Amino acid sequence: MLAAIDFHALGQVIWVSAVAGVGVTVLYSLSIWGFDKSAAARRSGQDRAALGYGGLAVVALVVFAVAVVVGVTVMLRKG
Repeated sequence: MLAAIDFHALGQVIWVSAVAGVGVTVLYSLSIWGFDKSAAARRSGQDRAALGYGGLAVVALVVFAVAVVVGVTVMLRKG
């Protein structure tokens, strides 16, 4: 029974899933943090900092959305 299991492929699925899960979570968290810091900087009159944090948040959100779309596309093609 164990001979039918490809442990190399199983290990690859585990580490890729872990990296993707942590990466997507960090990207989404970074976007929330960036938007929050941007709003706080805007309220305190720091326009450049607000722009920087806002830009960081937008980039993180775009990369997050692309990662989700790629993940869903991969899952649908494998089925």
